[in-house]
Amino acid sequence: MRTSRPRNRGAVTTTGRPLPSTATGTVAQLADFRALCSRRTGLDLSGPADLHAFSVQQPEVFWRALLDWSGVPWSGSADRVLLGDQVETARFFPDLRLNHAEVLLRRLPGVDDDAPALTAVHADRPREVFSRRALREAVERTATALAAGGLTVGDRVVLVSPNTALAAVAALAVTALGATLSTAAPDMGAPALLDRFEQVDPVLLVVDRTGTPPDVVARLVRGLPTLRRVLLLDGEPLPEDRPVPMAPLVGVVEAHGQDATAQWPRVPFDDPLFVMFSSGTTGRPKAIVHGVGGTLLEHLKEHRLHGDLRPGDTLYFHTTTAWMMWHWQLSALAAGAHVVVFDGPVAGAETLWRLVGDHGVTVFGTSPAHLQLCQDAGYRPVEDVDLSRLRTVMSTGAVLHDWQFDWVGGAVGPVPVQSISGGTDIIGCFVLGSPETAVRRGRCQARSLGLDVAAVDGSGRELVGRVGDLVCRRPFPSRPVGFLRDPDGSRFHATYFAEHPGMWTHGDLVDFDVDGTARLHGRSDGVLNVNGIRVGPTEVYSALRGVPQVADAMAVEQRDPHVPGSSRMVLLVVLRPGSVLDGDLDRTIRRTLRTEASAAHVPSLVVAVPELPHTHNGKRSETAARDALNGVAVPNARALRNPGILETIRAAVAAASGGADDEQPSPAGLPPAGPVTDAVTLDRLARIWCEVLGLGEAGPDDDLSDLGGTSRQSVRLLRRVSLELGVDVPMSAFAARPTLRGLATAVGAGRVAGVVRVPLLRPGVGAPVHVVADLYGQLHSYHRLVESLTTERPVHGLVPPVVDAGGARRAVAEVVEDTLSLLRTARPRGPYRLLGYSFGGLVAYEVAARLREAGETVAYLGLLDVRPPRASLTPGEVVAQKAASTARKLRVLLSRRGPAVVRARLDLRRSGSVSPEEQVVARTWPVFNGHRLSRCDAAVTYYLARQRLPVVGNTLGAWRRAAPNLLVLEVPGGHFDLLDQDRIGELAARVSATLT
Repeated sequence: MRTSRPRNRGAVTTTGRPLPSTATGTVAQLADFRALCSRRTGLDLSGPADLHAFSVQQPEVFWRALLDWSGVPWSGSADRVLLGDQVETARFFPDLRLNHAEVLLRRLPGVDDDAPALTAVHADRPREVFSRRALREAVERTATALAAGGLTVGDRVVLVSPNTALAAVAALAVTALGATLSTAAPDMGAPALLDRFEQVDPVLLVVDRTGTPPDVVARLVRGLPTLRRVLLLDGEPLPEDRPVPMAPLVGVVEAHGQDATAQWPRVPFDDPLFVMFSSGTTGRPKAIVHGVGGTLLEHLKEHRLHGDLRPGDTLYFHTTTAWMMWHWQLSALAAGAHVVVFDGPVAGAETLWRLVGDHGVTVFGTSPAHLQLCQDAGYRPVEDVDLSRLRTVMSTGAVLHDWQFDWVGGAVGPVPVQSISGGTDIIGCFVLGSPETAVRRGRCQARSLGLDVAAVDGSGRELVGRVGDLVCRRPFPSRPVGFLRDPDGSRFHATYFAEHPGMWTHGDLVDFDVDGTARLHGRSDGVLNVNGIRVGPTEVYSALRGVPQVADAMAVEQRDPHVPGSSRMVLLVVLRPGSVLDGDLDRTIRRTLRTEASAAHVPSLVVAVPELPHTHNGKRSETAARDALNGVAVPNARALRNPGILETIRAAVAAASGGADDEQPSPAGLPPAGPVTDAVTLDRLARIWCEVLGLGEAGPDDDLSDLGGTSRQSVRLLRRVSLELGVDVPMSAFAARPTLRGLATAVGAGRVAGVVRVPLLRPGVGAPVHVVADLYGQLHSYHRLVESLTTERPVHGLVPPVVDAGGARRAVAEVVEDTLSLLRTARPRGPYRLLGYSFGGLVAYEVAARLREAGETVAYLGLLDVRPPRASLTPGEVVAQKAASTARKLRVLLSRRGPAVVRARLDLRRSGSVSPEEQVVARTWPVFNGHRLSRCDAAVTYYLARQRLPVVGNTLGAWRRAAPNLLVLEVPGGHFDLLDQDRIGELAARVSATLT
């Protein structure tokens, strides 16, 4: 284990008074800049609020001072700083000319030109290190080659690549020539790329085919008629079909030798530099044009004044080429910093932190999702890697919660956590950090200098201490130049200036405190965040253009009524006259979204509705639909021209969520009825399939993944088959052919084979691990865990009967005896290794206790969040457990989703229906709680499921009394989603590491 060396305590922390210092002990650059502004104005700017007020009240002085202080090379005149006072139309430095690559790569006074400037880290090959001199020369040679191929000022280039050094060199070479660049990540499908790049009209495509779908280059070439050339960044062979000239970029550069001859022109301040794209809430992604000067000044300000980035710093920001933070990180070169890029996968919580330690990163940029992953995994970077150089952690991409600040303080160390927020629209930040202001947990430290940012109500009045719309009230240089294909600026105006006239409206909800700190409260538009995955609805709508039956659609995020704490995507579709949402169309929609976008774009539910909610000015309202589906009062109902549609939508979704009609006909094309798969069985399988997947009709060869099916739904599907048909289909058999036809075949085979009580779940060598079946008497829920274990040992299941001949639940002791008998028959002598989840864990524990009583060796006993039976709790623990349960129910009822929960419970009570799974749980609970734990002296590893927020009443006292050698390890998730696919990686890693 590596241990961090003591860090310099001069860094600002989350407590104590603010200090105008950095981790290096040098005076923050902000102090030097403040002194310059004070000399020029004669004002006392000693306080952060004073400096910000000056920056927005005297913009000409502030931005000219920043230009002079930064030392960037420019030509022309800087006398005219600002023309106009309207945010929408004002222009900065109309007579100034700059070159983006020149600013980033110029020789800096006092900076070693041979010091590292760019390091590219790869998962599968050695790193690449470029000094400042070497990087500049590589860009010069590449720019020469591109110029020789005809690239010039005003041309547009699109780049599709992972986050590599070659991508950075190509990008800088493009901007060096005054051309305009648009970038994207290689995992995007061709339709999504074309939705963006068609608007750019590029002359050159630069692409790294690593990670791209096989046909993406061909589809891009066919769909981009303005292309004159394609340059490849990878080493794969050239395709045989080449409608336009194609060549490897490296070869093209080498063909022009080592001399750089192309001139790097300085272009006007507002000349297009980057074209970036919005996520989109309606229509296709907007092509946002960012100017050279505004981008450079904003990034220089953020890096040097707010981040105090300087020579000697090493920056790593986890990003892809599809995100504005990729462009932002490259701009750190202008501050003389060393930039690290990484194109590998995040294999676990430790991946990025080890990169930080291995490369001496001083400023680490990440996201709330990544920090939560680390926290849920119980990972403590300070105990694993050398973080002695780290002085700042930045986070963006979503709201950073209070407890995540606390986690960094405890698991990383006393470094400031800077929550920054802005976005693609301004290629920068509205709120961010400060080297001289203390961090308040849960809040962004400061408004961005020069940006008059505020929270306002619907009438445009400023709010302090209350949530409002995030706006900017005065001109700022990084405001986009405009949109492509928007000649009169009407789309640009409607996007940012229609809601609050005279102000830039960003689309975020925010509150500002009197001290200037801010807290973000999420988006006010329709961007979806489905279980941590951000999905732009535009991607959904673009893909659906290929489905002729769909006239209109709206993707809405809904709290999942079946999975507490989770969310799902509901797709509302308006069909063309004569079309019906039957099983065929439902499958077509799902398949289209999966192939044309990604699996994340496949909805959980597709529902036909007569129309979508619209405002009086014709704007669709995803927010109103979302609130209606979540049982929340719709605040803008009066602004809708058709408010009555909300109840129609709610009723349609509720009806669709209830499952398929019992009288639904069986699907055609299944195996013919016979002694194994009779007609009744086929009907019952089709009904179960539709109910679990939320479908109206089942196709025999519909693949579960094409339908958006999840690992949890696979488990539910096979569980229902076992409970209702009495056939236990192995998950491996279903996974090999995950269709209704395949399931019917597997059921027939299962009836012939009968119940296998000690199945082999995974082959291996050495003494086996035995996994005990769950309360349903099944092993399906363990499938992903067993697959993900890294042990070489074989894994077997133990499947004792859990009900008697009459269907009554057997006592725990009876199940234990049968399990012990199965184990001894399969393996007469130890040592034994047992693993179990919930009820299966209780049985595994009691089997281990009996083995120890008999003098056997239990080398490993793993309990996956096994709650102690109530009979083993003290009276005080029972009271605490009941109180915690009551408190949880009250929190739900008093939350925003409380009304929806109440309605769901009333609907369930009126219907009188209880699912087969719920019936089993209800019958098992008294049997489970009536059992009293035996004493067991074996070493017990208890994997404790940890919710995002602390869980009250998860009593371990009973386990500690019964098992004195108890080791508790926290794992991500809650009790009911512990074995879900999105959490299984970390759990499997923990089990593998502790499995002896």
